Amino acid sequence: MTYVDSPPRIRVEWLVAVARVVLAAGLWISIIIHPLEPGRGGTIAFLLTCYVLFSVGILALVWAPTRFGRGWAVALHLYDLAAFMVLMVGTDEAASPFFAMLTFLLVCAAIRWSLRGMLWTAAAALAAYTLAVLVSEPILAARDFLLPEFVIRVVSLGVMTALLGYLTTHERRFRREVSRLAAWPRTVSRDPHTVVAEVLSRATELLDAPRLVLIWDDPDDARVNVASFDGKEVLWTVEREGTFGTVVSREVHGRSFETSDASREQAEVILATPRGFRRRHCHPVDERLRTRFEMRRVESWPLDGELVRGRLFALDKPAMSLDDLVTGESVARLAVSRLDSLYLLYRLREATALDERVRVARDLHDSLLQSQAGAALQLLAARRLLDRDPDTAKSRLDDVQKQLEHFELEMRSFIRSLRPRPRAMPDGLASSLSERLHELRDRIERQWQVKVLVRLDDAAEGIAEPLADHVYRLVQESVLNAARHADASVIRADVALQDGSVRLAIVDDGKGYPFAGTYNLASLGSMNQGPLTLRERVTELKGDLQLTTSFDTGTELLITVPLG
Repeated sequence: MTYVDSPPRIRVEWLVAVARVVLAAGLWISIIIHPLEPGRGGTIAFLLTCYVLFSVGILALVWAPTRFGRGWAVALHLYDLAAFMVLMVGTDEAASPFFAMLTFLLVCAAIRWSLRGMLWTAAAALAAYTLAVLVSEPILAARDFLLPEFVIRVVSLGVMTALLGYLTTHERRFRREVSRLAAWPRTVSRDPHTVVAEVLSRATELLDAPRLVLIWDDPDDARVNVASFDGKEVLWTVEREGTFGTVVSREVHGRSFETSDASREQAEVILATPRGFRRRHCHPVDERLRTRFEMRRVESWPLDGELVRGRLFALDKPAMSLDDLVTGESVARLAVSRLDSLYLLYRLREATALDERVRVARDLHDSLLQSQAGAALQLLAARRLLDRDPDTAKSRLDDVQKQLEHFELEMRSFIRSLRPRPRAMPDGLASSLSERLHELRDRIERQWQVKVLVRLDDAAEGIAEPLADHVYRLVQESVLNAARHADASVIRADVALQDGSVRLAIVDDGKGYPFAGTYNLASLGSMNQGPLTLRERVTELKGDLQLTTSFDTGTELLITVPLG
């Protein structure tokens, strides 16, 4: 026996065993309190006592998790059915207290084997009861067969079977729909057509609709997307805004609804509202949209996501029900979440690409552009010295050659860092932050004839990549700005670790910025003043910056970057 559509077996058998004990004990107590008429009470009491003991024994067996032998459930069910027949025949009242066992039998069959098991149980109970009544008189001294009593019990059996059958069918359908909803894929493809096709095919399966139409506004431009699916092919077109007006009428806007004939001017529409279902008469769908897809039998749900707004239409369903509207609302939520995810992923990729372009531009500015500017000035100076002092000119040209070789190594390392792999220490550069900063000091002193003092405390030597590279770029940009624009004679750069952060202090004795005072990162951003690439890099690192400048005492730049 398989239990694919039923709850876990141990839980079912434990529940049945407990219910059997409670029912049997209750019937036994009722017989003790109010004995049956003489001649039959003793026999019934004895049989019921045996059934109580049997029920307790079965409960003891299933109390702890166990493996059930093949046919266990069927054997117990047949035993319960036989006990029911014997106890029913032994009493002659139409409202026999033992009739409650029939409900127990039907419910047990429903949770064990769903609708089919319950129908077989009802049929077996009716057949066995009919047979037992016909042959019961010599066995249990039962009364002559009474037709009214028999009819009452058969009708009661039929009514309980129908009610439990409906509940079982509804519960099975509910479990199936929940399982299908839960099976919706968790990952979102990057291909828009794949996502739309998946949404339509899954929705078609869940809603049992021959055709589906999905219409939504593009959140990034003024266009309307219309996708349809007929079970074989997905057609996706992009229309101008307003092509289908408001898509649905004002009476059904923002609501789920169904109608059996959307072509009528005053069609009967069932509308889902917070207070239940309401009936309206209107023309629910824009005529241009209705004509294009030949809509007649329509169920529709709104799509109301974070980015996406639109509607989902299920067309040509042979049978429509209010349950479908409720299920469709869950399907619509899943569909709009997939479309939202698609557009959010697209925006995230765009934002990531933009951030990467900004980073590349900043790194190129801090390295190649600055270095190329210094090399150009060195070449200009060497050109002027060729006639007057050839030896000095030759020395300047040698310096430029070394700088260009260094630039080449730096660019190769930068290009490697753009490839999809973890960023490591840039190849070809000095192996430690201290060596890189001292090499930077020597190069700037040669290029700009300015005194550069660099101090790196011992703790800062252990700064790991990629933060070490960011620290180097911050110092490089700050010192080069002072050398090129401030006309400074001395530049001092200090790097230290303090309170879990890297603290940079770059001080020069130049002419300062064209504005005076002390400014933090936020104020410089609001003024759109100060070193742009420095501000961008500090912001990316979630750090802080303070700039103090004056026209006669130079500039002090304090940068704090968290180690984490």
